[in-house]
Amino acid sequence: MGIFGKGNKSNYYDYLLNLYNYLSRTYHLHYQEKSGVFQVMTRYGPKPWPGIKVHSLLSDKIYDVLIDQRFQQIMIHKKIDGIKIYESRSHKQVTFYISFHSIFGYKDLLDIFRAHRIHIEPKLEVHRDRSGSYVSLNRIYIANNIYVRYSTDFYDEIRSHPKIDDSIWRSAADKGHPHIWTVSRSYLLNNLYNLNYEDHSNIYTFLTLIDHGKIRVPVPNLILSLSSTTLIICNIYEGKITEKNIKMFSEFISDHPKQRLRDFLR
Repeated sequence: MGIFGKGNKSNYYDYLLNLYNYLSRTYHLHYQEKSGVFQVMTRYGPKPWPGIKVHSLLSDKIYDVLIDQRFQQIMIHKKIDGIKIYESRSHKQVTFYISFHSIFGYKDLLDIFRAHRIHIEPKLEVHRDRSGSYVSLNRIYIANNIYVRYSTDFYDEIRSHPKIDDSIWRSAADKGHPHIWTVSRSYLLNNLYNLNYEDHSNIYTFLTLIDHGKIRVPVPNLILSLSSTTLIICNIYEGKITEKNIKMFSEFISDHPKQRLRDFLR
């Protein structure tokens, strides 16, 4: 039970606003409020500040998660980076911010979801042909009305290349445009010179893995251009543009993006 108890659930938004205003003042969290929306951040990261966002409706179960004392402890102890809650109903009425450096907090969040009977089962849009596979990163549902998207920067600042701007990734999740694909190693090598890297309606990435303890985190690498056998990429975890010789670098590219995402998200 939360600090205030469950109370009357007839007005979820106002109750949560008061609860998190209190928590923020008591535990020195960063609280901001505007008309119809409030945000509580446990920390502010370096620039850029990449990670994942978990979006959801403010359903009965998500309300119960947010007032659960275990989740309050996650916020107090800065195990995730923050939350944002809108008063108006939408597909992303609630946002959980989880940077790559706070990724253990994602697993803690899933444990609380499960405790409130939220069944976690990632549903990935996968395409296959003879040359390999590719997976959509636009909006990855992990449960009913709950989805994850990658964020290149929680600050949402303009970057050195438009495909790196988080506004593009937000548009992909909200509007379905552009399409952001992560391709398998085999698909990339077989189609290296066939893909149009200048096409802003289809953005191509591949996954590399970083280890956070027992968690293997698949990180998208944006392919910005190709010159002979050299890829110009941006690894969103590192946040910088680099050049990679595809022949020397290909062993680091995941050949099983569906499985890597599925293992990470569940």
